[in-house]
Amino acid sequence: MKGYSVYNAIQQLKERGFKKASVARQLNLNRRTVIRYWDMSVEEYEQKHLGLCREKALDTYRDQIIGWLRTYPTLTAAQVCDWLKEHYHEQFAERTVSRYVKALREEYQLKKSVRPRDYEAVPELPMGQQMQVDFGQVSMQNVDGGWTKVYVAAFLLACSRYKYAEMQSRPFTAVDLVHICHNCFRYFGGMPQEMVFDQDSIVCVSENAGDIIYTYEFEKFRQECKMSIYMCRGADPESKGKIENTVKYIKGNFLSNRLYVDDDILNGSCLDWLERTANAKVHGTTKRIPAEVFKEEREHLRPLPIHEQRQRPVVCRTVRKDNTIIYDSNRYSVPLGTYNTQPEVRIETVDGILYIQTIFGEPICEHRISTGRGLLIQNKSHTRDRTTAIDKVQSELDARLQGKAMDFLQAIRTEKSRYARDQFRLIQSLLDQYGLDATLNAVAFCEHSRIYSANTMKDYLEHQVSLNPSLKQSPAAPTLIPVDKAEYHITTQKRPLEVYARMGVR
Repeated sequence: MKGYSVYNAIQQLKERGFKKASVARQLNLNRRTVIRYWDMSVEEYEQKHLGLCREKALDTYRDQIIGWLRTYPTLTAAQVCDWLKEHYHEQFAERTVSRYVKALREEYQLKKSVRPRDYEAVPELPMGQQMQVDFGQVSMQNVDGGWTKVYVAAFLLACSRYKYAEMQSRPFTAVDLVHICHNCFRYFGGMPQEMVFDQDSIVCVSENAGDIIYTYEFEKFRQECKMSIYMCRGADPESKGKIENTVKYIKGNFLSNRLYVDDDILNGSCLDWLERTANAKVHGTTKRIPAEVFKEEREHLRPLPIHEQRQRPVVCRTVRKDNTIIYDSNRYSVPLGTYNTQPEVRIETVDGILYIQTIFGEPICEHRISTGRGLLIQNKSHTRDRTTAIDKVQSELDARLQGKAMDFLQAIRTEKSRYARDQFRLIQSLLDQYGLDATLNAVAFCEHSRIYSANTMKDYLEHQVSLNPSLKQSPAAPTLIPVDKAEYHITTQKRPLEVYARMGVR
């Protein structure tokens, strides 16, 4: 039912007393369509219909578009819009073109065909040959409310389908990946011949037709383990379907509907789940239990490297000029002066706490890791103490005022904390210029008026001087120190006139 027939049917049912909801059900229309036509007159409908017809400027290119759709079944509306700009220099909104193309496809039965990808079964790899690695993320509800984004690293031995996984509540770094890979090797009791990765930024910096540049941490790991790395092509997750399904399985079977407490508890539960379920159930493809097959595949794994016995790699950060370090897109403060004394520090994260240490491992400070981005996490003890100097100025001024303006000075400091020093200096100058009594009178006036400002005191005193000039004190005369003539008697030398004559003095 289209066009005028829809409008006519709605109006007929309306005249017969049907409600809008009943009309929508009987005509199988959206209720908003019924509402749009409900109170529309015939003249309004005709005017709107003609207006819509006039708006179809694409009818000029109707035959050309139909020809394109028939010649190129996979052609999209966005490409049609671009070709109209290219060949006819016409500007159309993509949404307009999309609706027009959709209508043409329905009218002429020009279904859009998709070039399906052909898949073939991949032969099973030899035991100990390959391990696939992939990452995922999922939001988990916290025990105490709120949500935490959890990042997953999954590992799968391609032959036995034996699995390992590790999670944390922050994005993985290259150092994290190396550490987790060693944990995985310990869990498996050996290493495969090669590892398969996506083109992830923590693994490789760039890939140019096979010339792969790995990150520093991962390249060091690859050389120490003598590991062969296979990088999948970009935007082609289906090239490693085994691990893709494993990540999906972990998220759906283990993480789904589970409450988050902390990383350690989550990983401990994951190890139990791997042993209880993931590696203990019959695999859908191989029809064998991964744990049973792994007993045989373990004998084909390479021995663990010596590096595996070392401690976790040290992560260092450069201290910025503002005495902060960058960690996980946030700035964390260090004590003032660290930039000059410790230009580089080492960091360690344990249970959501960021520990900042010297390069020799001596503790500097610690912060709770923030889940936000672009934030400044600053300890109050790491900021400059600006109160000591101003306390001294206030104390000296209070002593000069004989303790009779303590509340007034504190009120100035509270209301004008940024300019308290300037305010106190102005009061000191008023004391020198007008004396103690006049200054205290100005303080009393300001307190009575509830105006806490040294400038108001100055205006008050200047006004009082204009009424009584004697209030203004004269500048203090310089103090002269008497000289004892007996002690400081000086005798000048007397020369005869002939000496000056020889020197040419006239």
